[in-house]
Amino acid sequence: MSIGADNDSSELFDIVAFCSSGLEGAVALELKKFGYKVYYSSSGRIFFKARLGDVPFLNMYMKTADRISILIKKFKAETFDELFDNVKDSNLKSIVQKNARIVIDKLKITNSKLSATGAVASVLKKAIVESLGGTDESGPIYSFILILKDDEAYLLLDTSGDALSKRGYRLKTSKAPLRETIAAAIITLSRWDLNDNNESPALFDPFCGSGTIPIEASTINLPNVYRNYISESWMILKEEWKKSKKEAIRNIKNLSGKISRKIIKGSDIDCQAIRIAQENIKVASRIFQTNLPAEFSCLDFRDLPVFTEKAWVISNLPYGQRLDDGKVIRNIKILREKFPDANFYLLHPDKGFEKIFGRATKKIRFQNSGLWTYLFMYY
Repeated sequence: MSIGADNDSSELFDIVAFCSSGLEGAVALELKKFGYKVYYSSSGRIFFKARLGDVPFLNMYMKTADRISILIKKFKAETFDELFDNVKDSNLKSIVQKNARIVIDKLKITNSKLSATGAVASVLKKAIVESLGGTDESGPIYSFILILKDDEAYLLLDTSGDALSKRGYRLKTSKAPLRETIAAAIITLSRWDLNDNNESPALFDPFCGSGTIPIEASTINLPNVYRNYISESWMILKEEWKKSKKEAIRNIKNLSGKISRKIIKGSDIDCQAIRIAQENIKVASRIFQTNLPAEFSCLDFRDLPVFTEKAWVISNLPYGQRLDDGKVIRNIKILREKFPDANFYLLHPDKGFEKIFGRATKKIRFQNSGLWTYLFMYY
């Protein structure tokens, strides 16, 4: 498995999307929405086929992935010679330009004979440079990732740069904020807005903190066009990026009217957190250059007005650093009274949560900032 010798617009490459472990299904669902087919997934990595020219689209439109990378080659590497020879023969010239600045960004080695990360990184960079026939490193950055598990190596080329979770709107956060890509993954798994941009039901987050879930819901269909990506400066993708960004800006303008009609509300008992959420939605509206519908209010969840229409309640329940966990959980069934016709998608690390709120239709276990957490789904 490696990149092809030719590089025409119709050639399919192996692409890997990274995400939090346990949320691979959300990425697969989003890829399916865009017409891509996943052929393998494992522990936070989702493999699928796409054209090289799809890289800009994938980076801007994928909301559940942390980064998008190209799988250069998969091979066995029990010795440094095997590592060097396989990387050197990887046909990197078809993607990486002659004067590339080579960076070894990430090494993840588990249960392998090659375990010294410094030596592995040194051999890896030397092999990449020799594959290119040498480089003065005066050009754009090409950032490589090597995953080595059970002596099997995956050599990847990162196309994103900064993590895709860095949307640019969250200038401030409250305690224990939810990462943007995780919030988007939960929204995607709830199927709140997967197929219909016009008639999405109302969405409520009664423990919204600094507003990540409501803001992600407001922008779930909007491409992240107003930020920089590492592959924008690559000679092979520079023109494709320019064209894709122009098209993405047109798409935002076309969608702005539909988005503004959505009902998305966040609330929290912490008024300081709500002020931060209100600042963040203003920044997001400026970034996307459209009026986003998320509204925020400082309110105890027990004082919420009853909403009798169909609704989605999606929330990261207080725990850990977030205060009054016990009081909230003891009274959490009040949400059923406040939203009698709702689907609930609630995050909490305690698997005993179901004893209080009821048996979930489905639950998913995933990693949230190093902590294993459950998404309890009621629909």
